[in-house]
Amino acid sequence: MDVKLTVLGNHGPYPGVGGACSGYLVEEGENRVLVDCGSGVFSRLQQYTGLENLKGIVISHLHSDHMSDLLVLRYAVDIMQNKKRMDAPLNLFVPSQPEDDFDRLNYKNAFNINKISKDTEIDIGGLTFSFRKMIHPVLTFAVKVKGKGGNIVYSADTSYSPELIDFASGCDLFLCEAALMNRDMGENPVHLTALQSGDIALRSGVKRLLLTHFWPGYNVEEVVAEAAAVFPSAEASVAMRTYDV
Repeated sequence: MDVKLTVLGNHGPYPGVGGACSGYLVEEGENRVLVDCGSGVFSRLQQYTGLENLKGIVISHLHSDHMSDLLVLRYAVDIMQNKKRMDAPLNLFVPSQPEDDFDRLNYKNAFNINKISKDTEIDIGGLTFSFRKMIHPVLTFAVKVKGKGGNIVYSADTSYSPELIDFASGCDLFLCEAALMNRDMGENPVHLTALQSGDIALRSGVKRLLLTHFWPGYNVEEVVAEAAAVFPSAEASVAMRTYDV
């Protein structure tokens, strides 16, 4: 049974024309888990599956481009519960900080909210999720998903981190942000450049590098070329495409 990844959105920190921010549907058989839920993701999710078919939602961090659609998705859950189309809250796994953003998620009975930390390991329908703290202005975790048919490591948002090299080691599919190009890195970057994404993929020995979190103002072909300078098989994620792991 193959693990599959569907890219629902791959822009950041805001969606470009017709685009959506970070959101990824992970599937193995009938088991479906949403990882991140940024602007535009909920609408696209419904083209693949209904909320009643989700086993859970995992959020890497509480920046709006990774979680803002939760604030409308919760209304849908509430209405579907009232109409007897869902009989339980959705399991939601999120960092506990920033506290104000965390508290906003508590709406009626929409979510069963679980805090995640670097030591958290959870099983959602046979998919195992583990986490590693990244370097970002808010509490952020890279996410590893292991299934019977393969494994995925998602970088979330981070500046260059040796922890990510170790965490991604040998994975089948490395979904890595490439929010910057090297020419725009600046002195204190809070995101990876495409070149750094390629470097981490090379150092961690991943089998496949799929880039994501593109600034809408960039030419994606240039972003891929920068990563491919060190990891030649680097690919750009394509929104609304499903990848076998």
